[in-house]
Amino acid sequence: MQAAQYQQWLRDTRRFWDVPTESEARFDRVCSSLEIGATDDPEALEHIWQRQTEDAVRQITDGIPVGADWRCVEIGCGVGRLMKAMAPRVACVIGVDLSPRMLDFARDYLADVPNVELHLNDGRSLDMVRDASIDFVYSHLAFQHITLYEVVDAYLADIARVLKPGGYCRIQNWREGPIPAVERAKNMARSLLGREILRSNRCWQWREGKCVRFGGVTFTPRQWRRRLRRFGLQAIRTQLGLGHEYWMWTTSRAKGAHRRA
Repeated sequence: MQAAQYQQWLRDTRRFWDVPTESEARFDRVCSSLEIGATDDPEALEHIWQRQTEDAVRQITDGIPVGADWRCVEIGCGVGRLMKAMAPRVACVIGVDLSPRMLDFARDYLADVPNVELHLNDGRSLDMVRDASIDFVYSHLAFQHITLYEVVDAYLADIARVLKPGGYCRIQNWREGPIPAVERAKNMARSLLGREILRSNRCWQWREGKCVRFGGVTFTPRQWRRRLRRFGLQAIRTQLGLGHEYWMWTTSRAKGAHRRA
């Protein structure tokens, strides 16, 4: 990935997430659904927020033997809603996000939670986390927005680095669906015309100057497991359709110690 391309991607992505108000952050970005869009009642919105948070934490911890002494990392922590729910279960939760505004809201939301850390990152690395110091890395509603394969790979390499040998990783992302023949034909024309290319039913190739779309890069389960293995992560469980028809949840474990060269 060229440096100029990455910097432009980072600017475009931050522009999407850096919304001006906490309400927009919570209900237009972090939690967005037809149910939320159907009401502007604060009590109803708070109830939906809490219910969706509880559902997400159950999905994140499903099959993971979370321990009270664990150190965890959340990639794409947003306003800190999952960190707040995870913090009472573990020793420490480190949240990273590429959006300065989201982290501003997270600091307010987590002001009364002592065992959390928040860090602004570059959208692709965990430089603030020590090698082999983490028991559990998780990510929900973050990888599905990543529109560059190189960014996904950079994160997987750093996840393997920060996990203790045998440490757990649980990531939710988009599952690849077959591209219809008509769209494959259209892609040939789009490529010749220099337009956006449909990568799958959920994913458009990122292009400079374009607003970040809802669907990021996608993988078949086999492609994803192979990618995890490349970075020293062994997939032990894959769940399809948990929470959404096109969601894919994968639990993996670090094979051994990984260090920076």
